[in-house]
Amino acid sequence: MYVSISKGNGKLGVIQSVSFPSGITCRQCDCIKKCYAHRIERLRQNVEAAYQSNLRVLTEQPDIYWREVEAAIMLSRFFRFHVSGDIPNEIYLYQMVAVAERNMHCEILCFTKRFEFVNELFMRGIAVPKNLHIIFSAWPGLEMSNPYNLPEAHVRFRDKTTTARVDAKECNGNCTECAITDGGCWSLGLGEQVVFNEH
Repeated sequence: MYVSISKGNGKLGVIQSVSFPSGITCRQCDCIKKCYAHRIERLRQNVEAAYQSNLRVLTEQPDIYWREVEAAIMLSRFFRFHVSGDIPNEIYLYQMVAVAERNMHCEILCFTKRFEFVNELFMRGIAVPKNLHIIFSAWPGLEMSNPYNLPEAHVRFRDKTTTARVDAKECNGNCTECAITDGGCWSLGLGEQVVFNEH
């Protein structure tokens, strides 16, 4: 295996995921100052090395990257793109859509601040399969263009401030529990929001 697929963690539970280094594939945003993934990378060199290796495989051997990611998805009921990092370009997003279409048995979750890539996808009339859950990730001061009314995720900071609406659904803190019940990120509908505590 060339690609490092995480088997899960305390927050995700047993849900597998693939990630990139924090900041490199992300848009410029003040969120890097509070980024949980960025802190973990600094504390755990093996995590940082795995994320860097994933980006290198994608860049140098994209066929291998996608073959191994899809193999993990084929054997999974739930999968998450980018606990760290983000969608690097539009071609990558199209590949995500194609993989999701071929693996309708797997619910796939992706938080993103790459709003322009997703909006372009919709503008071109490309249908996003129902098992690919794309959620726009908000941050104070970051302009979010959401003309297609996609679901949004908002942070509640330690000082209790948030950009979420009062009707936002509460994140229960564990993706596995959320995935196997009705509610939360995996079942957010158009125009709905989820709010999670800063971590």
